Amino acid sequence: MYNFLTMAHSGWRYLALLALVIAVVKYLMGWLGNGGWGKLDRQIGLITGIVMDIQLLLGLILWAVGAGMGIVGANITRTVEHPVWMLIAIVVMHVGQARVKKADDGNKAKTAAITFIVTGLLVAVGVARITGVM
Repeated sequence: MYNFLTMAHSGWRYLALLALVIAVVKYLMGWLGNGGWGKLDRQIGLITGIVMDIQLLLGLILWAVGAGMGIVGANITRTVEHPVWMLIAIVVMHVGQARVKKADDGNKAKTAAITFIVTGLLVAVGVARITGVM
């Protein structure tokens, strides 16, 4: 089961990355191009949030299963740092999405762009820590 969860979490990351990139590009285009806010913008935010939440859920299940098997704990980066960075990224994303809903139409794209850029940077730091880049 642990191997299956590892593969699922590792594979789903590409969907999470793709969703983040699409969201950032779309919202930057809306912000810098003074585009309006429409149904597609809301859907991109919703889908990106769902994809990111699934990735977090897979990671937390993987973490719990690994802990039950005695696998988690040997590497402090995998045990603590990576999950903490990812939780922070998800919280920032959801808080930002709530702010987007409350923003006026002229600032929705700007707020969404900043939200997903910061989320992406936090995810990048978490991934860099686990891969040893940082």
